[in-house]
Amino acid sequence: MSSKIEPEGIPPAGPSVQHTEGWEILDRLRNSDQLKRSAKLQELLQYLCRRAWVDGATEIREQEIGVAVFGRPEGYDSTQDTLVRVQASQLRKRLEKYFESEGLGEGLLLEIPRGSYVPLIRLRHVDAEPAPPAPPPAPPPAQPTLRWQIPALSALCLVLAVLCSWLALRSPAPRIQGEALRRFWTAFAPEGTQTTVVIADSTFSALQDMLRRPITLEEYVARGYRAELDRPQHSDEMKGVLRYLMERRYTSLADVMLLRRLWISGVLDPARVSVAYSRDLNLRNLQRGNLILVGSRRAIPWVDLFDSSLDFHFAYNEDSRNIIVHNRRPKDGEPTQFQLDSPAITGATERFSLVASLPNPSGGGNVLILSGQEMSGTEAAANLLTTDALLQELLKRLPPVQNGIPHFEALLKVKHVEYTTQGFEIVAIHPR
Repeated sequence: MSSKIEPEGIPPAGPSVQHTEGWEILDRLRNSDQLKRSAKLQELLQYLCRRAWVDGATEIREQEIGVAVFGRPEGYDSTQDTLVRVQASQLRKRLEKYFESEGLGEGLLLEIPRGSYVPLIRLRHVDAEPAPPAPPPAPPPAQPTLRWQIPALSALCLVLAVLCSWLALRSPAPRIQGEALRRFWTAFAPEGTQTTVVIADSTFSALQDMLRRPITLEEYVARGYRAELDRPQHSDEMKGVLRYLMERRYTSLADVMLLRRLWISGVLDPARVSVAYSRDLNLRNLQRGNLILVGSRRAIPWVDLFDSSLDFHFAYNEDSRNIIVHNRRPKDGEPTQFQLDSPAITGATERFSLVASLPNPSGGGNVLILSGQEMSGTEAAANLLTTDALLQELLKRLPPVQNGIPHFEALLKVKHVEYTTQGFEIVAIHPR
């Protein structure tokens, strides 16, 4: 038996269906395998259904969705920002997969036609006998009532990070493969020195997203952000979300994969490497040995300690969630700031990433900052520093020095499609 959506000539089901069966289908979709782990796609679908079925909207504009669902500012340029189109495309694919699998027994189909954001309910056309009713979905596990939820995978990431570190410390180190890798990493972490890899505090980044304001390093160190729980302007639900974030200790999958790449490539001596969660760090830790800070200042506020000495400054807009990179000391022909161009292909998104190699201010080692806008940016930075051919191209653009390799900053432009890195280019390099 096969199933398909009715052709365009068959009218959609009427309002009575939309106000009863439609909402029931929506509930099943939200608890389905296709959507239960994507809070933002759930929110998008619920918003479109409410606008069509409750408000009676016959047209829903892309810019309206960007403002209401994704926090974009009023009047933003939707021709430059493709987030709504990318997310809507993902949602259409998830809906189709649901009705082809878990929802095979649904008598009605919920769809978002291409070229429109108005959801429709249509009768399912079958070629043979109707499929048996789908079994009722299992009740979702008990969890806090949040406007959106932190993916459970994040918790696993921190566990994996610790496991990677433990395995590295207990296993013999492989030899460095590649001349460029050997030159860079032996200069960064000379034999006998200690290196600390600091992984991102991802819940801290999410906390700032919820508050729509940056949290300073001073607040972070003193846990001053907990004062938000006493502010009367926050609802009980909002305080519940904030408390949930403050008490969790999640990191990024990109950080875990970086640890794995560092181990596989053999660039560091595992007997002299430790892994620290950003929230557990203190100033004393930062003054000893070599440091690798994996993440932006939103996830590792300790990056602020080095920001004043960086040529490339990332300015984050809390409302639009866009980044402009200010070039504090432009070289010949360079702009004073870098912004992202319009994507070249549908569904492609560009992000900035920074690789900075600096001396530790204490004079006791080196500091490496791998700061990506998103996971794909951190992944690109990790690829650059653990792939001999890529690192060789970077080193060719640095001036020769008598001993070792000069400190530098490299600004990358990373292209990804649906959060998967598709490549990157080095747009600027500043030797130090």
